Amino acid sequence: MSLEVTTIETIEDVDRNQWNHVVDHAAVSSVYHRHGWLRAIEFGTDYEPRHILVLKKNNPIAIFPNFLVEDDRFLVSHLTSIEQGSGGPIATTEEERAIQLLLDEVEDVCDATVLSNQIQTRGQRYARYHGLFEENGYRQKLADCDFELDITREWETILSEMDSSRRRAIKQGHDNEFEIIDKAITAETMSTFYEGFQSVMKRVGGDIPPRQFFLELVNFSDQIKIFALHADGTERGSILLLLDDEQEIVHYQESAVEQAHFEYNASELLHEHAIKWGQENGYRTYDFGGTELDFRDGLYQFKAKFGARPVPALIWERGCSTPLWPVYRAGRYLYQ
Repeated sequence: MSLEVTTIETIEDVDRNQWNHVVDHAAVSSVYHRHGWLRAIEFGTDYEPRHILVLKKNNPIAIFPNFLVEDDRFLVSHLTSIEQGSGGPIATTEEERAIQLLLDEVEDVCDATVLSNQIQTRGQRYARYHGLFEENGYRQKLADCDFELDITREWETILSEMDSSRRRAIKQGHDNEFEIIDKAITAETMSTFYEGFQSVMKRVGGDIPPRQFFLELVNFSDQIKIFALHADGTERGSILLLLDDEQEIVHYQESAVEQAHFEYNASELLHEHAIKWGQENGYRTYDFGGTELDFRDGLYQFKAKFGARPVPALIWERGCSTPLWPVYRAGRYLYQ
């Protein structure tokens, strides 16, 4: 049976159930491949979709989500899989042939202004495709890591393996009266969260996605949790979690714990609650999210003290057929 390859410029061109069927049955898929997450990126940011599909009898059997992402430093674009989360090609059947067809299509998607295709993944699952990626001209690089915590163990065991400063903060937090609220995912909730998140990102100098992206996530509410700490009669910070049922992971996605909340040990209490919630609901891993691969980095140290282990996030990149690619690589090297 022949396979057909096509590229779409909006996720709305594919039936949600058909798309998610591929996600549900592929070996290395994640929540970041799901229709609702990609839709939130499309309608909540300026990134332009260029999703590649392999069809069999008009049904998708393999997908490769991508977005055009501008590089403001060099006034060019990259075809990125994906911005906001992680991506990569996935297939349900005829795996080698289907993945190869997806990679073959990349060249046709790239025009003169698109310099490269970047595949940004999490964990080690995509190592299975390294040989195939390499044969297609991709080079692997390491940029950051995720901190993963095994939550199949008893809470007391997890707690005992944390740094003493984390155990002390949790204990101090419990010395005061507090309540953690599982907030309904509504536009109002997301707007409130965004205000705190924006404040945190400004303080640490992080990237701030548009407010609309968070509002679009309301349509993805089945995979979202917001836990908020209440103490002394008001909210004292919150965290946003993404539920990765495909890989049995709870992803700590974003924080709205502001500096004024530190005295309540808000981060530690919220993570404790989220870990216990994940245990009670059958998840195996709590992902504290990405940070630089540098033990001297403050965020690296903060996450390591929870007893989580750093897992390198693998990235593959290849240049598109344009004379600008080698010039860009040289310029990027000098810029760094």
